Amino acid sequence: MDEYKAWVQKNIASFTNLEYTLMEYPECNKGELIIETKAATLNFADLLLSSGMYQSNPEIPFVPGFEVAGIVKEVSPDSIFEVGDRVIAATTVFRSGRHGSFGDYCIASENLTYKLPNDISYEVGAAILMSYLTSDFALHRRAELKNNELVLINAAAGGVGIAALQLAKISGARVIAAVGSEQKRKVVEKYNPELIINYQEENLRETVEAHFGKRPVNIFYDQVGGQAYDEGVKLLSSEGRALIVGFASGNIPSQLLSYLLVKNITIMGVFMISFEDNDKDYLKSRIELIFEHYRNKKIEPVFEIIDFQNIIEYLDLIGSRKTVGRIVAVK
Repeated sequence: MDEYKAWVQKNIASFTNLEYTLMEYPECNKGELIIETKAATLNFADLLLSSGMYQSNPEIPFVPGFEVAGIVKEVSPDSIFEVGDRVIAATTVFRSGRHGSFGDYCIASENLTYKLPNDISYEVGAAILMSYLTSDFALHRRAELKNNELVLINAAAGGVGIAALQLAKISGARVIAAVGSEQKRKVVEKYNPELIINYQEENLRETVEAHFGKRPVNIFYDQVGGQAYDEGVKLLSSEGRALIVGFASGNIPSQLLSYLLVKNITIMGVFMISFEDNDKDYLKSRIELIFEHYRNKKIEPVFEIIDFQNIIEYLDLIGSRKTVGRIVAVK
């Protein structure tokens, strides 16, 4: 096979410039897999990648798409995987690869690929992978979440936010869910957070402190940046931890170190992908635990299934923050 069909970015430009066309078939290098795409998850990072604003950028032309659920088509020598395995994986576009999951085939690192149990669908696997594994990594590995701690989650109705909310509750935490609309408030109500705040209509800091007192938050889980981050950090208690998961607002905050000093606050970066090399066995054990949570109905991924042909439309909705949960494209 020389070519395959994919959403291809031929120039560094808006995601709206993606073309559904032919892409050269990839070569399978050592430590990599070629996966036939069955389901691909859309992310805000796909918008950044297309426009050249992601932290690492592939050569053009490239295919976006950070996550995949599918079937192994090719393996490199000495692989632990076999052709035909059902898997979920992070594609190599995280480290400047050119073959993401918005096509018939993609390239993934073996160290970020996990066998998908037969009783879990491709769509569910795609919805689970990065949202739950990132949130688990943030809350348990980075912040070392303890029972009864108070956790503030920004963008709590997004895919990663819902995952963080559910996982925090499983671990006995109390949760404040911050959302951007009344529609999103209704989405998170079913997970019974102690407080839901619509930050478009309510002042986050004033509302939290009215319910819990001054600086009550032990862990602040932020994917937004900008003003939302500034307000959340000021709600942290002594020895509170801020988890920096992303900057969906496009505004990367600068931190006044003197404030961290006098308030005994810790700022923690969250980039689970780095454990591809640092501790792949830890990530494997955690995704297996997450699968068990799903089987035991302790977690409930929230996602919408769309047709592959509608990827651009839904990337636009993600960029304008009009989506709830995860968006999973199927062929």
